Amino acid sequence: MKKNNLSYYQMKMPVHGPVIIKKIISNVTNKPGVYYMKDKKGKILYIGKAKNLNKRLRSYSNTDKLSARIKKMISQTFTIDYTVTDHEASALLLEANMIKSKKPKFNILLRDDKTYPDILIRNDHEWPQIIKSRGQKGKNGDYFGPFASAGAVNQTLNAMQRIFPLRTCNDYEFKSRTRPCIQYQIKRCTAPCVKLISKSNYKDIVEEAKSFLLGKNKNLQSKLEKKMEFASKKLNYEEAAINRDRIRALNLIQSAEGADLRHLKDADIFAISSGKNSEIDESHAKNNSIFAIQVFFFRSGKNFGNKTHFVKYHDNISLNEVLESFIPQFYDMQIPPPKILVSHLPIGKDLMETAFLIKHKKRIKIIKPNRGESKKAILLGINNAEQAIARKMSEYDSQKVLMKKLSKKLFLKNIPKRIEVYDNSHFGGSNMVGAMIVCSDQGFEKNQYRKFNIKNIDPGMKAGDDYKMIGQVIERRFTNLLNKNDDSFYKKPDLIIVDGGIGQCNATHAVLKKLSIKNVNVVGIAKGKNRKSGNEKIYFPSEKNYKPLILSTTDPTLYFMQRLRDEAHRFAISAQRTKNKKYLIHSSLDEIYGIGPKKRKALILRFGSTKMISQANIDELSKTPGIKKALAKEIFDFFND
Repeated sequence: MKKNNLSYYQMKMPVHGPVIIKKIISNVTNKPGVYYMKDKKGKILYIGKAKNLNKRLRSYSNTDKLSARIKKMISQTFTIDYTVTDHEASALLLEANMIKSKKPKFNILLRDDKTYPDILIRNDHEWPQIIKSRGQKGKNGDYFGPFASAGAVNQTLNAMQRIFPLRTCNDYEFKSRTRPCIQYQIKRCTAPCVKLISKSNYKDIVEEAKSFLLGKNKNLQSKLEKKMEFASKKLNYEEAAINRDRIRALNLIQSAEGADLRHLKDADIFAISSGKNSEIDESHAKNNSIFAIQVFFFRSGKNFGNKTHFVKYHDNISLNEVLESFIPQFYDMQIPPPKILVSHLPIGKDLMETAFLIKHKKRIKIIKPNRGESKKAILLGINNAEQAIARKMSEYDSQKVLMKKLSKKLFLKNIPKRIEVYDNSHFGGSNMVGAMIVCSDQGFEKNQYRKFNIKNIDPGMKAGDDYKMIGQVIERRFTNLLNKNDDSFYKKPDLIIVDGGIGQCNATHAVLKKLSIKNVNVVGIAKGKNRKSGNEKIYFPSEKNYKPLILSTTDPTLYFMQRLRDEAHRFAISAQRTKNKKYLIHSSLDEIYGIGPKKRKALILRFGSTKMISQANIDELSKTPGIKKALAKEIFDFFND
């Protein structure tokens, strides 16, 4: 019979395992193809490719040379099907497609196989729109990508709007506009909807945006500088300032892209790690192999983001073999760039290149770089992959295991049963709130979280005020413990973690000493340079004479402490926002007689902001539901008196 224009064979036997393989060998072709091993219910256990189907299946009959995983698979096999292909490369493509489709339990699987997003500059409208696009490239326009995630696209679009103020609104919104939207007010759109820019000038910005996404930045910056100088000479300082801001935004994006890799043009990078260099429990290494594959996208010299894929495996398999299975699945629905850089060469590299040539009609090179920017990119990818494994392991570990690891890292005598984490939050020095979260070996104890309204601290927020804030919170919490004023504070923690450095740590320790609270350990966790996660330092009270501790980015304990700190920060921010809500709701509209909550909401919904309301005339104001002519005049007079 035929299947997808390929010869298809099916052999069913009343027996299973090695016996079935030995019985069908004589009937199996020596041609290339794909084979499917199935259990007694017909479910596919494994899909493999072969240059010679007969030879490959014959290798399974000698169980002495097979691994434990393969032996288990063979023992469950009741049926073997196979499809003949015209070329081994075609078998590779079919294998990747079928693995993604059927997801057999004994194969290496690409779990997250959705398509990646692009940036689209539409050409099917007289005023081109710049938007995020995913899936089929059905719309008429120029596509730039792929990007690693929707977040990476949004971040790029957000940055680009500062330089290239193109419309992002849909056609209906564009057609319905009678006045510029907020994007125009913040200089992220040129308001073509109300003809505040000529078509020729708008077209120039469109071409500049395309040049930028194609990596042609040098000419763009000099062009903007000339525009700024020309506008300045003509005394058109507003236009000069706009071009100045565009140049600044362009420089900011270019610096963020990373100067070290700016010459890496069109390439995808696959860096894999098994976590052997990270501080992972031996029990994990024995029971599960977890591989992290970091994929970077570079297009026209720009980093379009990176994504981590995790692959679970229960056998002793090389990193080369993992990439051999992973990469064809990855490109089953993606178009590869001319160059694929890898940390470990797939065993079937040449076959893979041939398969890509057949499928995509262009030559793709798979390279393991040894020097230069490409090597730097690979090392960066491996480092990211190792960190990703450490984060994943910190999620897999039980709370008890994490507490045990933490006690060891922090030189504690006993494993803590109760950890309290403290953070402060304020709004410009006002509405100060302290927050306490609790963690035990059962996880976060949210019913024991507490917040403190901080009082009598100078709102000027001088250098030492944060120490006073944390000191006040700790004193109130432990005074409650001593006086038993509040049953919710009756438990004493074994460990206190404060968000901050040596100052916050010493302030906390000083309060405990003052109140004669003993047997409570104190540490502070502070972000490093530029307040970036991953550069944290752990501080101890000065009295202990311990040096600050820097945990490895491949240590799961670091990510556990980050989770504790981030949960305290989240709770503090939430408490502070709740307290500040009444101040945020208040606006100048509340000062107008006759404006209550409903009418204020109606005005905001219609105009978008208080500023837009202040610019509206009486007729426009009176069209708002609930706003009569007399009240519209009151509002107009209030803002224009």
